[in-house]
Amino acid sequence: MQTNAATLDQLRKLGSRMNDRSLPEMRSYFKRIGYEPSDFDKLNIIHVTGTKGKGSTSALTQSILKHYSTDKPIRTGLFTSPHLVAMRERIRINGEPISEELFAKYTQDVWERLENTKAETLAQLKTDDARQLLRMTREHPDKPAYFRFLNLVAMHAFMQENVDVTILEVGVGGEYDSTNIIEKPIVCGITALGLDHVSVLGDTIDKIAWHKAGIIKPNTPVIAFEQLPEAMTVIEERAKEKNAPLTVLHAKDIEKLKGVKIGLAGVHQQYNALTAIELCRVWLDTCRNVQLKQDIPEEFKEGLAKVVWPGRGQKLNICDTRYSDKASKNVMYYLDGAHTAESLRVCANWFKETVKEEGGKVSRILMFNCTNGRDGPHLLDVIASIQSEVPFDHVIFTTNVTFRKGYTADTKNMTVTKADAVAMQKSLADTWKERMSSFDTEKIHVVPTIEDAVEWISDYSQTVPQEQKVQVLTTGSLIMVGNTLTALGVAAR
Repeated sequence: MQTNAATLDQLRKLGSRMNDRSLPEMRSYFKRIGYEPSDFDKLNIIHVTGTKGKGSTSALTQSILKHYSTDKPIRTGLFTSPHLVAMRERIRINGEPISEELFAKYTQDVWERLENTKAETLAQLKTDDARQLLRMTREHPDKPAYFRFLNLVAMHAFMQENVDVTILEVGVGGEYDSTNIIEKPIVCGITALGLDHVSVLGDTIDKIAWHKAGIIKPNTPVIAFEQLPEAMTVIEERAKEKNAPLTVLHAKDIEKLKGVKIGLAGVHQQYNALTAIELCRVWLDTCRNVQLKQDIPEEFKEGLAKVVWPGRGQKLNICDTRYSDKASKNVMYYLDGAHTAESLRVCANWFKETVKEEGGKVSRILMFNCTNGRDGPHLLDVIASIQSEVPFDHVIFTTNVTFRKGYTADTKNMTVTKADAVAMQKSLADTWKERMSSFDTEKIHVVPTIEDAVEWISDYSQTVPQEQKVQVLTTGSLIMVGNTLTALGVAAR
């Protein structure tokens, strides 16, 4: 159900895909499967948006509430994107990906309900509308696109599973995002903002802030991490328009987390933890009549420590993969799905500090990918900035294609042509050569698939001295990180 590359290109030519038709269309899809937006009030929703950290903040929020000590355990639902290994990771109950059986059941439910209203929907499509004409070229023109369909499945699953709380991560933006059909969330969260999806949301921070702040609802508390002044002004104005109480958190507040264990690495995760703590505080006050006055409630510490969020500051030893008998046991992957300049700076710092602490004889490899539509050379410059302190011996640029034979069902990506994907990686290799003029060009590799990259790394590891560590920083794209886990044979978590 993904929109293919050619169709996406035509849509871009027609203008922004984020428009005021988006939510009426989404409400119509929900109506076709038997729901009105007000039905979701019972899910006691925490709605989270942002450019950086919205997924991690959502995961931290879920973990805090799941582990909150109470006579009546809190049953949590969590909807996030993208997935790393399996599509069902996007829909979690009590922190675990929904089972294959339930995912199949709820997906089938939604599909059949849409099928039952197919004829009526197709009859209503307007043939004088360029967008709707383009829509008719799709295989299933009456069905929503990929993310929207999974959004339908998630909300249906949470309703059927009777969760006590749903943490809902926005897909893109906020104002016109498909998750924004909800009417009465308990609390909304806005994490750090930056320039991303500029072709859809706008090319300035204030335009992006307008979209993100679109999730603010009337009289609903908002927790926002401090932003650049021009972004903060927009958030404050939109909160005031909705009479929504706004709480602003500040970077200096991480002093309150001193001595508190957070299960995700990096100072940026402490910022996300602060946001999650306040979201949970408001939720418990509203839904459980529990007032917690401590800066960091004792009851939250277990959830902060036990949070699991793969692909973000994750270390993975080759021994825990299907390549355990095909590579040196000293190979360690450092996986981080950072894909904006700001998040890559955090990733670079995390890698630098982590490997410095580990010391010893080492060979380092950068495994990098950048998807089309992003400023690849600029993003690569961020990683290149640590070359003088923790030098890479080899650099591999790979597409997002998982295996030589293609993708698995869960990792297939139709939004970019293979030719474009390879061309982008060749361009990045040229950029590295330009920026690092003294770097041995024989050690710059462009490969067509992640499988090729992983196998090259495994073979290379057997050529270095046995005691030498091989450290592989894998970053630039969350999709690539997920597909790397798939290529390594790591199960969905």
